[in-house]
Amino acid sequence: MGVVNSCCIPRRSCDCGKTKRNGEHRGYHRTLSATFNMSVGDNDCSNTSSLVNINIATEEELMTLRGIDRATAKNIIEHRNQIGGFRCIEDIALVSGVGAAKYVQIQDDIFIPSSANSSPSMTRSEGNSLESPNDKSSLSIVSVNSANVFNLIRVKGIGMTIAKNIVDYRERNGKFNCLDELRKVKGIGPMLLDSIKVWLTVDEKTDKKPTANLQSNGKVTPVENGKRQIYNSSGFERRSTSSIENLLEILGPLAKVPVRPDVKPVSLKYKNKRIFRLASWNLQRFSKEKAMNPGVKDVVCMTILENSLGIVAVQELADKDALQEICQELNMPTLPNVKKWKGRRGMWKCCVSKAAGRMFQSMEYHGFLYDESQDIQLVTSCLLESSNRGNPKPFTRMPFLAVFKINNAFDCVVVSVHLKATGLADEDKKRTENETDKLGDVVEAIHKKIKDENDVIILGDFNLGPNSKAFDDLRDNGYQPSIPANTYTNISQSNINGSENYDNIWLSRQTRSLLAGDSGVIRTGLSSPWIPDGWTWGGMVSDHCPVFTPLYASIDMDKDGDVTLAKEACFEV
Repeated sequence: MGVVNSCCIPRRSCDCGKTKRNGEHRGYHRTLSATFNMSVGDNDCSNTSSLVNINIATEEELMTLRGIDRATAKNIIEHRNQIGGFRCIEDIALVSGVGAAKYVQIQDDIFIPSSANSSPSMTRSEGNSLESPNDKSSLSIVSVNSANVFNLIRVKGIGMTIAKNIVDYRERNGKFNCLDELRKVKGIGPMLLDSIKVWLTVDEKTDKKPTANLQSNGKVTPVENGKRQIYNSSGFERRSTSSIENLLEILGPLAKVPVRPDVKPVSLKYKNKRIFRLASWNLQRFSKEKAMNPGVKDVVCMTILENSLGIVAVQELADKDALQEICQELNMPTLPNVKKWKGRRGMWKCCVSKAAGRMFQSMEYHGFLYDESQDIQLVTSCLLESSNRGNPKPFTRMPFLAVFKINNAFDCVVVSVHLKATGLADEDKKRTENETDKLGDVVEAIHKKIKDENDVIILGDFNLGPNSKAFDDLRDNGYQPSIPANTYTNISQSNINGSENYDNIWLSRQTRSLLAGDSGVIRTGLSSPWIPDGWTWGGMVSDHCPVFTPLYASIDMDKDGDVTLAKEACFEV
């Protein structure tokens, strides 16, 4: 057991070569044990014993930070090795899995020594060089009656969720008459309110500076000339950017609201008949954390609104509740672009499958977003299962089937797939082709389970171009792709025009007769200055573009009308 304990207890390294233990593995908020904080003799490291030096920390040490799991800790170390070390603590926001929101959570627990014999400095100048810790930013009192989410999270103790709750409560119930009314906001209790009141006011316009600041331990820290001084237990002073907005000021383009492309209104009529737009989008490791990034949320929501999409099949969901973040923003907007959108908004719902299989470091789920205001109803949904118990699954990630009814007239079966990637050197191409070949079995299973339903659509990320012979079985069953092989569906900053056709919408012979115009690939508006992109900003929300096809909403070619299918129906392939 001694060997097990020695490798499982996180250790902290320091420049003097000594180590300290953290008695709490991953409990948050990072309450450090007495053993961790006690002095270990005459050394310069005692000043920073409660902080993590992100330039020398091990995986276990990084995992003591709030929200940092092993995968993210590995990303931090890998990124650190590639760049030769972080130059300032804000740079950790550029690591995959961290981002601006998580940086705000951990900023008070991390540091980088400015030199071997000096206290840690937390600031960065415009030239990216370390500044003196005496250069502190000023903070004004924030009005709870006029501040937006980004202004509110400038206040230490108010995170993104509570800031959104304050704004939502204000929009539903009107302005706050006094600060004590904040107790009615979800997530704000007496202790939190006492600690944040000094930074807040109900006055809509204010340039006042707080006269004191309550720290989380209840102690008051002085404020001189409106400049906030923050001390740790050892007495050294450092600057803390306690909000995404302060981070935006440091990192430049993040301080500006993203500019969306000019778009023409999309009509949901074609030849005087109602239509709806069906889409598919691989959102690339779409976790809840990624969904909460304001840039990601802005791109996804605005792309849906600007293109009048009605049903969106989503692949590569890393969390079951990630799509709910998008639904909430569409229905109760908080971001500037989404709030000022003047076109159709819709009433959005989502459904998410059980775990369909594994992807990079997590389980993967399928999901559908759909707009009930377009008279789109979800009848039922289920994950297709393997009929060969004990044998290898026919798909790396099992397909997800949903039955929709549109305009109380047209019903269809929509199957979302994410087939195995071929690999960087096409080493897994044969497995991808085998999965593609099994799509014919999916069609057969659907027709056995839902007799006389011929409006079947298979869409998603196929990881193969539609000209591949692996699709021959689908073609033999009368299916055709909506996106031609010479139209690319991938995208990156280095190749905006793309180079591969991976995403598609395959329509059955009968469903093709309901096409209402041209299908297409959406390539504009897929990046945001709020999304990290390596060492810069302005990243893409995904390396896949959304693809769509328009269909008539009021025509049903099936003789027997409605789809008859039990809500808990189980398909086996």
